[in-house]
Amino acid sequence: MSVCWLCPGQGSQSPEMFGRLVADARVGPHLRRLAAGLTFDALAIGADAGRCFVNRHAQPLIVLYGLAVAAALEEAGIEAGLVAGYSVGELTAHAVAGALAPEAVLALASERAACMDACTPPEHGMLAVRGVRLATIEALAASAGAVVAIRNGADHAVLAGPNPALARIATELERLGAHVVPLRITVPAHSHWLAEGGVRFTAALAAAPWQAHRAPVVAGIDGRPVSSAAEAIDTLGRQISTPIDWARALDVEVEMGASAFFELGPGSALTRMVREHTPALSARAFEEFASLEGAIAWLRRQGG
Repeated sequence: MSVCWLCPGQGSQSPEMFGRLVADARVGPHLRRLAAGLTFDALAIGADAGRCFVNRHAQPLIVLYGLAVAAALEEAGIEAGLVAGYSVGELTAHAVAGALAPEAVLALASERAACMDACTPPEHGMLAVRGVRLATIEALAASAGAVVAIRNGADHAVLAGPNPALARIATELERLGAHVVPLRITVPAHSHWLAEGGVRFTAALAAAPWQAHRAPVVAGIDGRPVSSAAEAIDTLGRQISTPIDWARALDVEVEMGASAFFELGPGSALTRMVREHTPALSARAFEEFASLEGAIAWLRRQGG
C-alpha cells in the first residue's frame, strides 16, 4: 500500500469545478452518466455560485465530482488501496472503496443533507480557524456556546454553533492573531445540535445496499480503519453529530503504510493539510494536473 486517496467535504466546491471534468474525454462521460441520477440538474446548479453552496445541493455535488474522477481512474486500471474522506467526503470514500455503488452513494448524499437540514436550528453555521493553539480555540468556543467540530492540527480547527457566537469568537481570535474564515455552510455539522440528524441518517445507511469493501476507509471521528458495512454505518451515522479528528486520521493513514496522498477533488484543501502535517510525504490533488493522463502517470509512479 502506498497511495491514500482523499475525498474532500463542503467548502471545496466552486462554480468552475465541473468545467474541466466535462471537457475531459475520459472523465466527462462518467460525470454526465452519474449526474443524470440526481434529482436536480447537477451541472447547471454546480456552475451557479448562488446555488452550489446550498447544503442540499453541495453535498451530492461534492460526492458526484469525486465519484466521476474515481470512475475514470478505475477504468484506467487504477484503484485505491486506502481511502479517507473529510466530512461528507467519507461517504464518497466508501464508494471509492467499492462498498457502495455510485448511484447509492449519491442518493445517500442527498439524504444526508436532508437529515442535517431538518434538524439544524436557525442561524447556525461553521467557522474555520488557524494560527492559535487548539486549547485556546476550544476554550473560547466553550465560553461562547460553540464547539470544535473538526480538529485539523495543533493550531487549525473548524467550529460549529450559533452564528452570533461564531462572530464573537472570530473577533476574539483575530485579536489573538488567528486567521478566521466563516464557511459557506449553514448547518452545524459534527456537533450535538445534529444528534437527531445522525439517528435519521443511520437508518438510511442501514437500508442501503452495501457490498464488500475492496479497501479500508479511515474513519474521521476516531481514525479507525473501517472495512465492513456495520462499521461504516456506525461511523458515518455518528459522524453527523461527533467531532472529526482529521489530524489523527492522517497519522493513522501513515501508520497503515501510506507514503503518498492523492486528492480526488474538488479543490486541494486536503492536499495542503497533508503537506503541512506530513511534509516528507508526496501529496497531489487531481486539480493540480492538466489532465487525467497526468494524474494516472503520477499514481502509477507512486505504485497506486
